[in-house]
Amino acid sequence: MPQLDLSVFPTQLFWLALTFIPLYLILWKVALPRVTEVRESRRGRIEADLEKAESLKSEAEAALADYDKAIAEASAKALESVREAGRKMSEDAERQREALAAKLSDQLAEAEKRISDEKTRAIGDIGTIAGELAQASASRLIGGEIGLDEANAAVASVIRDSA
Repeated sequence: MPQLDLSVFPTQLFWLALTFIPLYLILWKVALPRVTEVRESRRGRIEADLEKAESLKSEAEAALADYDKAIAEASAKALESVREAGRKMSEDAERQREALAAKLSDQLAEAEKRISDEKTRAIGDIGTIAGELAQASASRLIGGEIGLDEANAAVASVIRDSA
């Protein structure tokens, strides 16, 4: 292998130095400043982006806090509305119950009056019915006719005696 031959080492070192030193100088004066400049501009952009992200994060947190506050207020308002509606429904139900109770009380009083009237009429009719029954029974038993007035008088005397 020719590169390992010791007799050609000095020429190889000469050409190495002749190519490496100018390449090193070009990189040092031209390429490295550009790389450094690009690196610095990227660092500046990244820092600016981080600052912007931080400010956006704080704005988002503030917006979230406002949103949470609005949700809490809306929930409280809705709860109050539900309570108010429940109270109104309870009051309406109580009024309807009282109205129904009054109506039922009136109907009960009216029914009791009708029962009392029917009872009075029935008691009044008992005398007439008993008289007619007594007349018919007496007519069958004795085989002759008795008057309705006589039968009513007999029933009235029995009622007076038993009372």
